Amino acid sequence: MKTKLYFTLVLILFLINVNAYASNRQLVRNATEKDSIIVTFGNKTRLIIYGEDRKELDKIMKYDLNTLLHDLKIRLDSTSADTTYLREEVDGNKYLRDKSDNEKDYVRIGLRGIHIKDGATEVTINAKGVEVKDEDSMSSDSTYERKGKHFYKKSWNSSPRKGFNIALGLNTYGTNETTPGYVKSDYDLRPFGSRFVSLGYIASTTVIRSKNARLHLDFGVDFSWYNLMFDGNNTITKDASKVYFPLITDDEGKEISMKKSKLTVPYVNFSIMPTLSFSRSFVSYISAGVYGGYRLGSYTKLREEGSKDVDHVRQNFHIENLRYGLGAEIGLRNFPDLFVSYDLNKLYEENKGPSVRMLSFGIRLF
Repeated sequence: MKTKLYFTLVLILFLINVNAYASNRQLVRNATEKDSIIVTFGNKTRLIIYGEDRKELDKIMKYDLNTLLHDLKIRLDSTSADTTYLREEVDGNKYLRDKSDNEKDYVRIGLRGIHIKDGATEVTINAKGVEVKDEDSMSSDSTYERKGKHFYKKSWNSSPRKGFNIALGLNTYGTNETTPGYVKSDYDLRPFGSRFVSLGYIASTTVIRSKNARLHLDFGVDFSWYNLMFDGNNTITKDASKVYFPLITDDEGKEISMKKSKLTVPYVNFSIMPTLSFSRSFVSYISAGVYGGYRLGSYTKLREEGSKDVDHVRQNFHIENLRYGLGAEIGLRNFPDLFVSYDLNKLYEENKGPSVRMLSFGIRLF
């Protein structure tokens, strides 16, 4: 009985070895069906390099195989896995001896920021900070780190609004009440021609800290411009008592078609906005508060259709010197931040112009 048992075990082991040997020969046979190079190290180790044809195989000579094998040894030495099977995927392009033209040093400046490549070192500068990458490490002063396709805050000790910022948007009338002596169509605005621009800086202090959310108090100063482009061939003028929106005509009283007729009003503003930031959510922050500003001047800009000549008229046009209102912002990860501001004061002095209040909205770039 024992003899039969031993004989059965020996037979099983023999069949296993034959099957392993056949599998190994089949692997080699499959590799050699195409143009290939097989390097044998002892009885158990083979390095197989194969390609679709001889031309593809010749490309191997363009790679630094010594460096590749050296890096693979470092990977093997550093692995802590206690296993007899190890699979590593390596990007071979980094081992090319001669880089293609696309891999040469360059400086690129675009809407997404500045990208500089100098040898193995790459520097990226954008709204999220500065990131430096080389062969061995990566460092960044950004407040965000990338995980997959999403950015998450790496350090959120201060408000995400803190620092230099640029805001671009559109202007419209938040309220436009019927005013005796004025026709609304005379001072209607072009939706996409009436633009809002703001340049400023925000300082911040953290009031409340918790694990997933923090409350900050933001103090801001900025310069902003109302660009109010009139929808028709009207402009704005004034006398001592009120403003008017007459049609622009020539010496014969004929209406002139205008390429551009707008009123520009610059302000210096101060704001106080509590901001609630979140560590790992689609909404990165919510901010709301108040602002106040002082008018720095005002002027009209006129340009006839088909002409390059531009006329400016600088007057106060009975516009209120002080500006104040309510503002709000919302930050969305992987999207520009959104803002809206609503003036509580009327644009023109009481009884000297139409009863309108301004509303601005758009995106904050930084």
